Amino acid sequence: MERAPDITVIVAAHNEEQRLGRCLASIHAAAGARTVEVIVVDNNCTDGTAAVARAHGATVVAEAQPGAVFAKTAGVAAAHAPLVAVLDADSTCPPDWLDKIAAAFAADAHLVGLSGPARYAGARRWVYAVMWLWYSYWKLLQRLAGTAFYAVGTNVAFRREAYDRAGGFDTNVLVGGDEVGLFRRLRAVGLTRYTDALWVETDPRRTEVGFLRFFFGTVLLHYVFNYPFYRLTGRSLLKRYAPGSTLVPRQ
Repeated sequence: MERAPDITVIVAAHNEEQRLGRCLASIHAAAGARTVEVIVVDNNCTDGTAAVARAHGATVVAEAQPGAVFAKTAGVAAAHAPLVAVLDADSTCPPDWLDKIAAAFAADAHLVGLSGPARYAGARRWVYAVMWLWYSYWKLLQRLAGTAFYAVGTNVAFRREAYDRAGGFDTNVLVGGDEVGLFRRLRAVGLTRYTDALWVETDPRRTEVGFLRFFFGTVLLHYVFNYPFYRLTGRSLLKRYAPGSTLVPRQ
């Protein structure tokens, strides 16, 4: 690049060649006149994910340790911009996504972490009800405490300097809670915020297991129980996960 990027966008990917192109196209559309660095982390892909990333002008970083938190950590380590945003490979951002991120940090020098909802595109009606209740709970906590306790993994941005001071992602939280752990660390150095105005769309395939498995297996186990269990015991309940939709054994 001729000059340092304004924002780096990290996309962690495990076998996402079918969806990655849409994700990267949406990032480029949102870049506008900004200098945006796009880093795709190849997390043990066995398909054409890396080739798709390069075809869209992204920098490809390899991370051999399976797991979204390891992939995101590797991506941030390679980033050059003062602001870093994270978007999943199966998600797309609206054209004003990066503008909203940049404007929020420019308006508040104390802001170090920013997140917003992920909208499941084309999901069943019960999914929207579950997610409305989920996000409403975290927004209520933010209103009471004046800071955000929750971040959405596919829609989060932060100041790189604050990330470094806070210690980055906690790589001991392997499934569900890595973004919550990041906001916990960031709150030690500044303000975190969650806002409905900053949204992205994501693939609904994780919800297609049905209401019971999604609510109890994903929402409760991955997010309600796993992170508090880790905070109490120092161990993660769930130890097998890679970016994408498939659980895989750690190597």
